[in-house]
Amino acid sequence: MTSTRFAHQPEVIELFSGAGGFTWGWHKAGFHARAAIDHDAVASRTHELNFGATGTLSLNRDLTRFGPEKLIAVLGARPRNLLAVVGGPPCQGWSRVGRGKIRSLEGRASSLLKDPRNQLYRQFLRYVDVLRPPVCVMENVPGMLSIEGENVADAINRHFGNIGYDCSYALVNARWFGVPQDRRRLIFVGVRRGLSKVIDAAELESFARGFRQNILGLRTKPTLRQAIGDLPPIPSGTLEDPQIYLQSRASRSAYAQLMRTGSHDMIADHICRTHNSQDLRAFRYMPEGMLYHELPERYKRYRDDIFKDKYKKLYWSRAAWTITAHLAKDCYTHIHPDQARTISVREAARIQSFPDNFRFFGHMGDRFRQIGNAVPPLMGWGIAEFVKEKYFGDEASTLNVANPGRKKARRYAS
Repeated sequence: MTSTRFAHQPEVIELFSGAGGFTWGWHKAGFHARAAIDHDAVASRTHELNFGATGTLSLNRDLTRFGPEKLIAVLGARPRNLLAVVGGPPCQGWSRVGRGKIRSLEGRASSLLKDPRNQLYRQFLRYVDVLRPPVCVMENVPGMLSIEGENVADAINRHFGNIGYDCSYALVNARWFGVPQDRRRLIFVGVRRGLSKVIDAAELESFARGFRQNILGLRTKPTLRQAIGDLPPIPSGTLEDPQIYLQSRASRSAYAQLMRTGSHDMIADHICRTHNSQDLRAFRYMPEGMLYHELPERYKRYRDDIFKDKYKKLYWSRAAWTITAHLAKDCYTHIHPDQARTISVREAARIQSFPDNFRFFGHMGDRFRQIGNAVPPLMGWGIAEFVKEKYFGDEASTLNVANPGRKKARRYAS
């Protein structure tokens, strides 16, 4: 069998695109996101704000009702240069896998597909099945490795096999790719049978090291201080936006310089929540790493048997723990190491590896939610580079895709 060849720039279709962390990564690797679909109207506005000028079609659609045939109709034709369908569908029904009388792996797979709460996952499979891209990439939570004693990831591999894709998966950490955050995710990579191509997701860890060092120019994995230590100090409740960045270039870490590229010395979204006086006293008292239940009683206003980690203060010298969508409700799990406040929207974005010129639409809670739900952009970029190298190899430069061997971070700027 001969390999698929493209006359023009290879394209991706992204499902559950959110604000666009994964989209950003595929763009940086030299691909074009033809369309990105998400049901969150605010996130779709953010996506359009950041990618509209690239020609990406940002669609606010409910994927339970908007199938691949409707996308083809919107585009006017099937994408001719499609390389991959990518995305991370949420599947609440996985928590029930393994219950009842399900015995075999094939039975669990069938049950998973039939669970009505997993329609989004079924739509991902359907898009792949209808569009038949050479590659599909799915990102999801590591919990599916063991749900009530069952490895759902193996069942998912079988599902991809049923529609003609050889799939592998691996547990990866965004930290490997230069993201200053301990964030573990499962990455599935499938290749359509008959293409004589093999992409083994297990190789992502070793690939990520070279990506971080050779493409990003980061010799070590960034710490929180290297990620946000250059940003201007702000008090609780700051809403001034944007702000002027005053620190000299010489004092920036390599990671901060990557984040600052293209920002024109202005800081956007460096705004934070307003806290009451009791919270502020507790924040000032807490050393790095302290949890809520460790506070003296005089600083507590919640039960400490239920809310043991209601407050968590970050460490300067370590990576941050996972940024989640819960930040839309409060940010007590991410208290600044030496300023009496929780982290700002921009600090959360930096921890997720969104560059400073990436703007977020919506109110403060909307912005935190979009950041917490996103695929970290640097991890997305690294995964896209991995797929490019494994699929195209030495042919990449002849296919309007940037050379995967480029050095340092020269193409980091938007």
